[in-house]
Amino acid sequence: MQAVCFDMDGVIADSEPIHYEADRRAMAERGVEFTYEDKKANYIGRTVRGTMFELSEAHGIPDPEIVLQARQDLFKELIATELQLRDGVRELLLQLSDRGLPCALVTSGDRWYIDSVFERFDLTQFFAGMITVDDVSGHKPLPDPYLAGAKLLGVPPKTCVAVEDSTAGVASAKAAGMYCIAAPSEMTLDADLSAADMRVESFQELDPTTLDRLFGTK
Repeated sequence: MQAVCFDMDGVIADSEPIHYEADRRAMAERGVEFTYEDKKANYIGRTVRGTMFELSEAHGIPDPEIVLQARQDLFKELIATELQLRDGVRELLLQLSDRGLPCALVTSGDRWYIDSVFERFDLTQFFAGMITVDDVSGHKPLPDPYLAGAKLLGVPPKTCVAVEDSTAGVASAKAAGMYCIAAPSEMTLDADLSAADMRVESFQELDPTTLDRLFGTK
């Protein structure tokens, strides 16, 4: 293996609960109850636009663009005060950097959001680039995002490891031909991640011995 592609939400950032809270408030303001169970079952790994438009259509809410903007305003407020990195991810990124392994971010998120998180937590140094929702026409679970990530890194997909936490993300990585590590977040502990090649419950499991086995580096 020559490179690594990371998902963002639930993998780099412990952000899925914040996404849910923004979704929930946006719907509640319009008289719709959006439950935690609904989010877990149907919308993890999906684009924000797709989620808001689908919910708006399902509940007869006019002008989903306004709903989307309201949701994004709520999300910006929440990430400014509540967002944290996932435990152990900075240490993992440091280990990969020490081994000279290039990394890309492959996300269904918006670039403004990724840029703000990277700046806040000083993550740009660890990534050769990023693929966001605006960079591909097909989104997870389609292979397009991870194929674009491999192209960005200049390596064949089969030589990449993808780190994912959602069913859609795992499906996308495997469809692209990558080796996939499932690292479920709190919100995806019960998700079907069986298509992944390897599952870890925490990034501490990706210790130097495991990384050497995966990448043949020391």
